[in-house]
Amino acid sequence: MVASEIPPESWQVFINFRGEELRSNFISHLEGALSLAEIKYYIDTKEVPSEDLTVLFTRIEQSEIALSIFSIKYAESRWCLDELVKITEQVNKGKLRFIPVFFNVTPEEVREQKGEFGLKLYGEGKRRRPNIPDWENALQSVPSKIGLNMKNFRNERELVDKIVDSVKRVLAVSSNGNVSSRHIKEPKGLPIVYGMKQRLMQLEEKLDFGCNETQIVGIVGMPGIGKTVLADMHFNKWNNKFGFNKNIRAIREKSIDGSGWLKDTLLNGKELNHNAEMFIKKIFVVLDDVSHKNQVNFLLENLGWIKKGSKIVITTRDKSSIAELVHNIYVVPGLSDEEALELFQFHAFNDQASSTTGNFMKLSKKYVDYAGGNPLALKELGKELCGEDEAHWGKRLATLPHCCNPKILTELRISYDKLNDQQKDAFLDIACFFRSGEEDYVNCLLDPYGPESGEAVRYLAEKLFIYIFAGRIEMHNLLCTFGQELGSSDENKSGERMWNHEIITTTLRSEQVILKQQIKKVRGIFLDTSKVETGIPIDPNIFIERFNQRNLRYLKIYDSLCPQQCNVDCKVNLPDGLEFPFQEIRYLHWLKFPLDELPPDFNPDNLIDLRLPYSKIERVWKAVKETPWLKWVDLSYSTKLTDLSALSKAFYLRRLNLEGCTLLNKLPKETKYMKSLVFLNLRGCIMLSSLPEKLDLVSLKTLILSDCSKFNNFELIAENLEFLHLDGTGIETLPRAIQNFQKLVLLNLKDCKMLDFLPDCLDKLKALEELILSGCAELKSFPDIKENMENLQILLLDGTKIKELPNILLQFSNFKGQAVFQRPPQMNGLSMLRRLCLSRNETICSLQSSISQLHNLKFLDLKYCKKLLSISTLPANLQCLDAHACKSLKTVASPLALLMPTQQVPSSFIFTNCEKLEHVAKNEIICYAHNKSRIISDALNRHNKGLAFEALVATCFPGSEVPVWFSHRASGAVLDPELPRHWSKSGFVGIALCAIVSFNDHKIQNSNLQVKCNCKFNNVETFSSYFNCQVGGLSETGDEQRTIESTHVFIGYTNWLNIKKFQEKDGNKECVPTKASIKFEVTDGTGEVTNCEVLKCGFSLVYESGSWEASSRTEVLEQVENRWLGLLRRIRRFFQL
Repeated sequence: MVASEIPPESWQVFINFRGEELRSNFISHLEGALSLAEIKYYIDTKEVPSEDLTVLFTRIEQSEIALSIFSIKYAESRWCLDELVKITEQVNKGKLRFIPVFFNVTPEEVREQKGEFGLKLYGEGKRRRPNIPDWENALQSVPSKIGLNMKNFRNERELVDKIVDSVKRVLAVSSNGNVSSRHIKEPKGLPIVYGMKQRLMQLEEKLDFGCNETQIVGIVGMPGIGKTVLADMHFNKWNNKFGFNKNIRAIREKSIDGSGWLKDTLLNGKELNHNAEMFIKKIFVVLDDVSHKNQVNFLLENLGWIKKGSKIVITTRDKSSIAELVHNIYVVPGLSDEEALELFQFHAFNDQASSTTGNFMKLSKKYVDYAGGNPLALKELGKELCGEDEAHWGKRLATLPHCCNPKILTELRISYDKLNDQQKDAFLDIACFFRSGEEDYVNCLLDPYGPESGEAVRYLAEKLFIYIFAGRIEMHNLLCTFGQELGSSDENKSGERMWNHEIITTTLRSEQVILKQQIKKVRGIFLDTSKVETGIPIDPNIFIERFNQRNLRYLKIYDSLCPQQCNVDCKVNLPDGLEFPFQEIRYLHWLKFPLDELPPDFNPDNLIDLRLPYSKIERVWKAVKETPWLKWVDLSYSTKLTDLSALSKAFYLRRLNLEGCTLLNKLPKETKYMKSLVFLNLRGCIMLSSLPEKLDLVSLKTLILSDCSKFNNFELIAENLEFLHLDGTGIETLPRAIQNFQKLVLLNLKDCKMLDFLPDCLDKLKALEELILSGCAELKSFPDIKENMENLQILLLDGTKIKELPNILLQFSNFKGQAVFQRPPQMNGLSMLRRLCLSRNETICSLQSSISQLHNLKFLDLKYCKKLLSISTLPANLQCLDAHACKSLKTVASPLALLMPTQQVPSSFIFTNCEKLEHVAKNEIICYAHNKSRIISDALNRHNKGLAFEALVATCFPGSEVPVWFSHRASGAVLDPELPRHWSKSGFVGIALCAIVSFNDHKIQNSNLQVKCNCKFNNVETFSSYFNCQVGGLSETGDEQRTIESTHVFIGYTNWLNIKKFQEKDGNKECVPTKASIKFEVTDGTGEVTNCEVLKCGFSLVYESGSWEASSRTEVLEQVENRWLGLLRRIRRFFQL
């Protein structure tokens, strides 16, 4: 059942996913499985999102379950995120069940917006998106241990089956649903044609048989992908529903002279008129393998004659040939890994694939990976290998990238032969040299001239020789192998393409005299020196004899194992006086180029990309030469380079990388004419003291001057700058003109040791998202923030001497006593701040209460603030407070941080080495952690009925005793509590865990210290009889390692809903207590830390009613509990439960 057939009021599942990334593969499989199980789902194939998402929001409200598929590119989509916000609202109201699925991302990456997932949300150009706070809150509410994680399944099919099973379970127990498990059919076996059933369903959605309009749909795909098979299945399924139907095969071969043949075939040789059978009935026609629109003009030019409701399907290898003719296009996706493996093994083992084991299975997967889901390749390779031994399989695998299967080659050759010479050259260049790269870059190299620039690449994409995703060009393995076979042939008019190191070195070392007609016409040479054992001396005469250099376009000498080829000289030895008469050279990449300059006869007229990293050049070439097409230059780590005047006329340069050129002391004054320059990297140019005067680089977006220690005067050079790195320079201040950088996103001033003043106009930088002042040891003041820095998210002030953060966050002490600076309550100046680092500041005395209003603050770093005495109430959304080694810290606010009813973000509060922390402060920390954990557990229980074996709230501080309110306490690392009868009834939300850890010799240095516990239930025979949970810990980024002194208390709270569920199930049979065995340990990410010891441990059950355990409570905690009981009642009313 497809989505369009379902009444709007009866949706059972709303699927929220990134269509561009998942629609053609994973989602199509999921749709098929849900349909076979007769689960009614909604997917946005019919109602494509626009600026108005009202329709989609209505569908969410009409659904019983929301299924969110989190993938790497999910956060790129505003629509996905807005849908998630709506889903979260419905879940919070108790009107929707939520099942998250983590597809090639981890739950932590989603909830904490980090890794590649975070980059898609906050990446360049996206961090200023207006709905970021709402999206963050929705993402942070996604539970990490409830849901389905792809990494826990062997393949996509297992995950799909589990999703369907989970949906059925939720529907079966839903109090709102009218569907039980017995009403839902299990998916039935594999389709006869591997993977085609799901693709057939996708195609039917495109044709929309419920619509009474004439529909023309194109099926496109590379040769062998299954277009004809899919069209045949489609025709066989639906042809009897139409009065006139015809499946016309192989039109490309038969219709040579236009559409005359097709006309005769459709009309059976009769005359064309309005009374023809095909014009008085609804028709269903399949036109297979169309290569030009002229072949089908007869039919498609007479659409007015065709009865409404007719359906026409066209298959083609060339998207452009039918683009103007069809209403919709279906691009046939490759088979999934599992489908591909089944198809391959079916042919490779005579349908005995079930017995495949060992190395044959491993080799099978490698063949499947190479075939890239192409059914023809899988079939032909399987047949080719059928009956062969393992050794033959291994040898054939090694030849796959260089030797195409004959039948596959024949199919690909048909499409290749229809290309013109320019398109053939572009295809072969990509296959041999540039099969994966930025579209703009490859376009420039292949076809840089004139208004038709890029036409060849676009045409190849239309013909499906290449694929363009997110601005990058990619090529299928089969096409790459085919192209490399053709490209390495010297029969090509444009010249041979050489990349085999053995052929190249043999040719260069040969002393055999050759005839003039034997001179190779070479278009490109890519030599991987990592595969060459000894140096290659080049005889100038042989080099000229063997290669016609005037035709050479691409020359690359590189090391694939180590880009720097550490401690090894260049293996290609050039003698003085070698001629470089490269007339057509466009791409020159030579790692560790051995000469001090390019030869005098080198002609850069056509040069586009020049890369000579780690070279010995002192200057690029003698004198100034015209470089009208030069766009990319990389001379990084050329430590002898002193003169860049050769590039004075490189006016169209886009990127210039001079990192590590330690002798370079200036740029040519002509740099100011480089109006196209976007990226300039001068990192580590330690002799550079300034930039040319009157620079106005209007296109420059990134300027890197990091570690240019002599650079001491920065002037305005480009008002469109977005990323400015001045870290490690000798600047003493910034010019006021920096306020003109209205597009500046990042300002990095880390370790500017001489910087002692900042202009009072920083708040004018409205686009600024990250300001780094770490290690600016002489910086004593920070300017007033008079205007809202509405996009500032990261502010790093660690290691500074700032005493007067103006009315923003803190109080400070000075030699004359204490002073207090107040801040307006709205904290408008830093409203979007997410991360604040004040560590290693020796003047801070306390934090102001106004910091609690930084509602977007997630991370607060106060490490090593030696004079910090107290911490005021913190923001509600704070995820991590790190107050390590605040030696003077005594008190914290009550409450430690604000609590919000909808808060579901786990938090960590670190007070290691805070030896002066008072007992009342420790109790306040524990009290806050406990109450926040109950709110989070309550939300998890309400939303998902799921499981989260993680620390919802964790804290640590100096101490040697387990708090008395822990009902179960023991010496050592092992605890064997006997839980009370019916412990999981009446408001149970989670557990509290405690470990007292000592560090031998009172210190330990580690970058990732975690306290964990492992638990075993002795009388519960379920898969949840064992579990492990994180109690707390700390981690240190970068190279720094912290020291932990004395003995510390680690306390963590987590929910325990899965154990509870099975205890409830067993408890219905008989009333028995539960015995548990809990063991605590300290780990560092690689294993248990041996020089740490768990001295004592504790365990308690936590209830939402206010009691910690079914047994007695201390008087002190009863008072604490009563203070929060009213809050929890209000939360319950808020959610209308």
